[in-house]
Amino acid sequence: MALYQGFYIGALGLALASVWPLSACAITPSFPAAGESSQVESGDRQGTYLADAPKSSIFMADQESGKIDGQISEGQLTAILKHTKVTQDGYESWTPTVTVQWQGQTVAVVEGTEAMFPAALIQIAPMDADNAQPAVVFATYTGGAHCCNEVKVITSQAQGQDWSVVDLGLFNGGPHEAADLDGDGWYEYAEIDNRFLYRFSSYAGSAAPAQIFALRNDELVDVTFEPRFQFIHRENAQSMEKELPEIMAQDWEKNGFLAAYVANKALIGELDDSWQTMLKYYDRDSDWGLSDCLEYDDQSNCLNEVKYDSYPEALRAFLVETGYIKGDFRADNTTFKTISNKPPS
Repeated sequence: MALYQGFYIGALGLALASVWPLSACAITPSFPAAGESSQVESGDRQGTYLADAPKSSIFMADQESGKIDGQISEGQLTAILKHTKVTQDGYESWTPTVTVQWQGQTVAVVEGTEAMFPAALIQIAPMDADNAQPAVVFATYTGGAHCCNEVKVITSQAQGQDWSVVDLGLFNGGPHEAADLDGDGWYEYAEIDNRFLYRFSSYAGSAAPAQIFALRNDELVDVTFEPRFQFIHRENAQSMEKELPEIMAQDWEKNGFLAAYVANKALIGELDDSWQTMLKYYDRDSDWGLSDCLEYDDQSNCLNEVKYDSYPEALRAFLVETGYIKGDFRADNTTFKTISNKPPS
């Protein structure tokens, strides 16, 4: 796994930091050392992180060591990971399954996606501020280029009853765990916003802002825009500022980076500055992302295609659609009118 000062991001040879534009968006919150209670300040972040904050138990399958099956427990909750091997036509595949037990009774059995090798993670962590009971994070690797980390959370009602499975979705890269990003004792699942990948450039030329998910009342909520995570977006914006001169000096695939740059700056209330930077540097010869399909039929045929005259026009539409800027924002190739530089509420 690739460790980033507080939590892990996808590995399995597909670490996001191995793709250099994406490395500018590595999420790098720094926390006090375990066992300390300290006052921390970083950008807009201020808070006291208590030494007795809830911790999590984790087991990650490791093919090299042969430790592919294991179990973890916290209080009355136990998660057991097992892999089933199948050989067909000379090829091996592995299917991970997690069995969840509460007070010694099986309450859920969840099967992960079949992959070419065992690569799965289980974690017990407090995920839902509306639920005192911890949940089980089950992350599996589907295999394939840049894909995919499939994440499910097995959670219960407040009394440990009525267990259910919440699908977080499929994400670029390999399995990684949830983390208490803001030190409040509840764990979030941090990713990059996969909607940016391939949108205005190839995968290698793409960058993406952080996207953060939390559980509330057993439902998945995107908490990316909440003020408590400003420190993450600010640290990412600082990293991108350092990368900007080198990337803009190149003659190819600037637009994928600039899309993430503008979005990240919008998250911290600096849309004006980033939009002007984008207008100065964007690749006017690239037509990547200037057409988009708004509706497909059940055979994946496009029923409603929209075409844009320029990259700024396409970028504006994309960032409005994804919630990074407001719908009343107006811009074109040469002009810029300030409507609001605050992140959406």
